[in-house]
Amino acid sequence: MTTNDATPYPMEDPEQLGQAFGEVFDLVDETVEGVTDAEIEQRLRQLLADPATSGQAVDLNDLDHLLRGPGWSVSRSLDLKTLTGVTAPVAGEGAKCALQAVQGPLAVARAAADAARSEAAMHCSQIELRGRHDLLEELVAMVQRPEGGGPAALVGPGGAGKTTLAATLTEQARSCNHQVWWVSAADPGDFFAGLTQVMRDLGGSTTDVESIANGAADGPDRLWRLLERSSRRWLLVIDNADDPWVLAAAGSPAGIQDGLGWVRASQHGLVVVTSRDTDPRVWVGARLFEVGHLGMADAAQVLRDLAPRAGDETQAWALARRIGGLPLTLHLAGTYLGSGVAQASTFAAYDRALGSRQGTMVARTAEISLDALAHQGVPQARALLQLASCYAPTPIPTRMLPMTGTQEALDGLTGVGLIQSDFAAITLHPVVTATNRAHLQGPEVWRTAVAYLVGALQELSYGQPECWPEYRLVSQHLLALLDTAAEHGDHAHLVLLADATAGVARALNHSGEGGAAGRLCHIARRRCAALGEEHPAMLRVRHQFAWTVANRGDLDQAEAIYQEVLGIRRRVLGDSHPDTLRSRHEFGWIASLLGRWAEAEQRYRDTLRDCLLHLGPDSRDTLTTRHELAYAIARQGRIDEALPIFEDVLRDRRRILPDLAPQTLQTQHALAWITAKQGRWEQAEALYRQLLDLRQVLETDHPHVLLTLHELAWTIARQGRRAEAESIYRHVLERRIRALGTDHPETKTTQGALSELLHGRIVDAVHPA
Repeated sequence: MTTNDATPYPMEDPEQLGQAFGEVFDLVDETVEGVTDAEIEQRLRQLLADPATSGQAVDLNDLDHLLRGPGWSVSRSLDLKTLTGVTAPVAGEGAKCALQAVQGPLAVARAAADAARSEAAMHCSQIELRGRHDLLEELVAMVQRPEGGGPAALVGPGGAGKTTLAATLTEQARSCNHQVWWVSAADPGDFFAGLTQVMRDLGGSTTDVESIANGAADGPDRLWRLLERSSRRWLLVIDNADDPWVLAAAGSPAGIQDGLGWVRASQHGLVVVTSRDTDPRVWVGARLFEVGHLGMADAAQVLRDLAPRAGDETQAWALARRIGGLPLTLHLAGTYLGSGVAQASTFAAYDRALGSRQGTMVARTAEISLDALAHQGVPQARALLQLASCYAPTPIPTRMLPMTGTQEALDGLTGVGLIQSDFAAITLHPVVTATNRAHLQGPEVWRTAVAYLVGALQELSYGQPECWPEYRLVSQHLLALLDTAAEHGDHAHLVLLADATAGVARALNHSGEGGAAGRLCHIARRRCAALGEEHPAMLRVRHQFAWTVANRGDLDQAEAIYQEVLGIRRRVLGDSHPDTLRSRHEFGWIASLLGRWAEAEQRYRDTLRDCLLHLGPDSRDTLTTRHELAYAIARQGRIDEALPIFEDVLRDRRRILPDLAPQTLQTQHALAWITAKQGRWEQAEALYRQLLDLRQVLETDHPHVLLTLHELAWTIARQGRRAEAESIYRHVLERRIRALGTDHPETKTTQGALSELLHGRIVDAVHPA
């Protein structure tokens, strides 16, 4: 972990303390599997800057709470109780003392955890790769020498082990210091979100990232320019591309065959795709590897590996022939037989049990396991598996599951191999999900799934960045429910789905994932169409969609949507309804974005009058309108009139919201700019530096951090310290070029300010809306 020179941690020895907490993070399962280094660094920054912990000792017994986040789980191998009494002061020279106390216990715990994981991983790897070692060696050779090899496509039926094979390949690539990315193509939203992260990891600009979010035709070209410039060898796995057209360039009539889409050959790295589509015509230009059923010898050995006491080799062969050699069903059967719940505990008995049941082989193996769990006193395992099958086959946060009897059911389902679980989430194999969905009867389980998802969303806040990863995770399950549960839902549950869409889209918009928000809103409008376009819940979806349109720069279209939604809300809900007031506010916001400041001011004043009357002065919506009104006034040159409004808003936001709430910092930033516009340069500089300290939880390239630094340089230049200002401008320019690209307006603003400074002139900063 490195620190940011411009926004240092609030302590004297951040590098060492960061390493101490990094040791704790390394004890998270699989080094926080699926979570990026940037997210880990952000969590550290939040922890170290948290007013609740800053300046005082943090008891390591509380780290399970402090370090837990969406999709994260502290390893079961780490027993925090062994660290009783060990504290880590978060400020001052005490950091060094804390390191000495922390490192010993952590090293012991890490060694135990690593040993346990290593032994388990080696055993599981040998079983899961049974019969696949030759194929794995060929793939490893392609990773090590990608020149001329083209992309690789692993194709075969669901449950054949394609994903397992690809996952093992990523471990081999990491051991060779390759950069590795894993992107799911199970649905377009997940796919484009994954590609966006690849773009960011490669140093892509905001324009590059937005090209993916907005579905731009040049998105694949932008990604591949970055991949080909990478200084490291890399491996990109695109998993579950069962619809290969998702890999094609926009509008391509040839799918992936023209080499212009997301999957291409490279001299610097390898793309590996897994798919159930086995048609070789689809994969022209790729090395095609069929991953199918295992031979009987390997299949029988898998069973004996998983259940060594269940019978001899002959009996294992007989059961393997019955099951058919599909690795997933072999895994389910063998794990069940090796568990402590098995009623049919031998290969022969299991063979007989299969013969008495109907359905697919996956369905029959699952039913045998569920019956055994019920016999063991865990009947709720069946209901829990049915509920989980309503969601997407991606990690399901445990907060979306019922509380009563859940842990016993989770332990049972994990023990027989039907799910993978940790403290924060569970995951089902896509085939298990599809199999269980096919046997769901009646609408009740679907409606229950909707209700639990809505309940989980109530525990999240769209304005808190630490919640955004879980919003992204929940969005995948919301899409699954929109695709399936909507047809089972009554009017009330359609309303719940539409409202959930609006809430998740709001969070996605705030987090910068406007493309995902737009797709979600589009699907919800289609799947919940029975509510009618004028239903309040559908209007909330359209309201969020308008925000997505505005953020991608189509202001005229956004204004038209806002105006239409506002007209309907006024007619259906009335002028003073909270939803109508939000529409009126956004109608003013659009006018400000279009530069119509006087019009925006009047709209804000009209809205504020009714917000005060119907929502009250402490409503967050009221505070937002007061802030935006002050800004519209300031942009028309009436600085002295705007200043006391901003001061009042800041006082009230600090009273009502957390100090580090984005809205509070937004008003504090506006006050720093106002102070500078009044010519009080020294006071403005102090305010900007204070703002940088408060914004240190953000990434170093975050737009708010760079904007603060740009305006800080302006105040320093106005005080005659031109060399210092030049240094900051150059720093901001380098970061903005890397993050936004050379053609972005904000990059050009900093470039222009630097150029003028070098010619002896100072450009006043124009604070954006």
